[in-house]
Amino acid sequence: MKTLFISLICLVLLSSACTERILFTKENVTPEYAEIESKNDVYAFADTVITPYIYTKVISLRMLPVEEKKQKFVEMLLPSVLLIQHNLNQKIKRLEHIENWLTQHPNYIKSDSIFLFKLFEQYKCYDISELKNRLKPHPASIVLGQAALESGWGSSRFFQEANNVFGIWSYHAGEDRIKALVGRDSTNIYVRKYTSIEESVNDYYQTIARVRAYKEFREQRSVSNDPEKLVPLLHRYSEIGEKYTRKLNCLIKNNNFTQYDNYTIDKRYLKQETIELAQLNKFPLKNLY
Repeated sequence: MKTLFISLICLVLLSSACTERILFTKENVTPEYAEIESKNDVYAFADTVITPYIYTKVISLRMLPVEEKKQKFVEMLLPSVLLIQHNLNQKIKRLEHIENWLTQHPNYIKSDSIFLFKLFEQYKCYDISELKNRLKPHPASIVLGQAALESGWGSSRFFQEANNVFGIWSYHAGEDRIKALVGRDSTNIYVRKYTSIEESVNDYYQTIARVRAYKEFREQRSVSNDPEKLVPLLHRYSEIGEKYTRKLNCLIKNNNFTQYDNYTIDKRYLKQETIELAQLNKFPLKNLY
C-alpha cells in the first residue's frame, strides 16, 4: 500500500512538474551555388556585404590582364572563405554553450556529447579549450594571400580541374584526386579534388587546425588577428620557409588584402535555427524516493 501511495505521488508530481527545455540557437548560411564558364559568371561585390556564392566549377584566370585576374580571383574565393569562417564560429559558439552548461551541471547533455566528440576526433584533440583554438578562423587576408600564391592567382591546373586552391596533396588512393604532371624523386604526386571552392577552403582550415607544424600559428591566432604577427608562423607551409612568409606578407600588403577582413555575409542569407538539445524534468523521479 505504501509503495502504491508513493507511486501515485510521483505520478502527480511528474505530471504537474515544469520541464526545462535546453535550447541552442545558431545561424545557418543559405548559399547560392554557381558554375563559372566565363569571367562574366563571377559575381562582383557591390560593397563589403557579399552574397555567399559557392562555385562548383571554375575556369583558369591565366589569360586575363593582371588587375582583372586579381579582382576575379578574390571575387571567386572570398564568399567561400567568409562562409567557412561563419561555420567555424558557429561551432565555437556551441562549444561555449557546452562550457557554460558544465559549470552548472555535472554531466553532458547527450546531443552535446555527440557533437563534441565528433569534433575531438576530427580535430585530433581532447580538450574543449584546445578545440576552440583549433577551430578559430584566421583573417581572410591570410587565406586569400596563400590561395593566390598556391594557385598562381587561379592559373594552376589544380585550381581549374580539381577546385584545389591551396595545392593540398592526397596520400590516399581511395579519395578523389588528380595526378600532378611532375613527380618528385621518381614518386608520383597527387592532389585532392574537391566538389567546390568552399570544400577546398574548408579542408585548408582543417589542415591548419590539425597539423602539428602549425601549433605556434594556432597559439598566436588565439590571441591576435594581426596578419603581421601570424604570417611569419606559417613558414612550415612551404619548403622555402621564411622566403615563403616574406612573399606572403608582401602579397597581402601590396594587394591591400586586409580590407577583406572586414567583409561580411549578407544577413539575408543567414537564418536562425533553434534546436532542442534536451528536455529535462525539474523533479527527477530518483529524487522523490
